[in-house]
Parts: sequence; C-alpha cells; structure tokens
Amino acid sequence: MPFHRVLPGTPSRPFRRTALRSAVSLALSLAAAMAAPSLSLAASGAAKGPVVPQDGPVRSGYALSKLHCARCHIIHPDDRFTGHASTPSFMIMIDALEDWPERFDTFMGRNPHPAHLRLDGSDARPDNLPATIVEVILTQQEIEDILAYVDYLAKEQGRPRPD
Repeated sequence: MPFHRVLPGTPSRPFRRTALRSAVSLALSLAAAMAAPSLSLAASGAAKGPVVPQDGPVRSGYALSKLHCARCHIIHPDDRFTGHASTPSFMIMIDALEDWPERFDTFMGRNPHPAHLRLDGSDARPDNLPATIVEVILTQQEIEDILAYVDYLAKEQGRPRPD
C-alpha cells in the first residue's frame, strides 16, 4: 500500500501520508503566522506585556491571576493565548454579566473551583471532589489581590464595580 502507513503503537487503522503531511504543514504554518507578529513587536520593543500598576495589590493580583487563573481563563486582553476556549475570559465576564462583581467575589465557591481551589487554613479538599489539576491554596490576601486586579480590569473596560 504505497499511500498508507501504520504507525508503531497505533491501531491498525492506516494514516494517509498526504493527510499527515498536510496536518504537519498546517500546524507549522499556523505556528509561524502566530509567532511572526510577536517577533516583530518584540524586535521593536513594543511587546512588554499588559500595562498594570507596578506595585500594590493590583500588580500582585495580576501575577496571581496569571499563575493560577490563566490555566483556564484569559485574564487580560494582551494574554490571549492562555486559558481554554470553553472557559469565559475575565473580560467577557465583566462585559457580558451584570452580576460580574458577585461572581468574582464568590468564585471560590462556584463550580468547578471548589475541586481545585481552597483557602489557606481550611479543611483539606473532600475525597468526593476529585482534583482535575494541581490544587491551589490561596490566602485571604491573595484572593483580595485577585479581586483588586479584576476591579482594575473592569475600570479599564469602562465597567467599574458599582458602589
């Protein structure tokens, strides 16, 4: 069979060389296209990351969000290559949901967060909540810093937290 090949360790279902070459070619083309703009921005010095205050709770909240929340969510318009497509970004939640402040304030208790987040000093995660990722343990100050970053982001979007 000149057009088929069975890869070692795979089911006996053959793969077409042309389909495999096309997939590899497409993947390389997409990677090059995505890298090209960032390379030109990096060369010009323009790609320095999101602009957030350099100190204080907003900066800390951004760093914590990038470390923990960006595993699932896009946390800033300049960080679009983080998160999952099926998970809402911070910006979409702020923009589209009238109750965004309540949702962010109570994120620790909203599914799926209890399965992999908990407050420092609280009881260990129950066995009936299987870990899907490495568990994150946050202090009360870290939660407040994340919320300070979210409030900053909301102000930047023109949707500040209501008084």
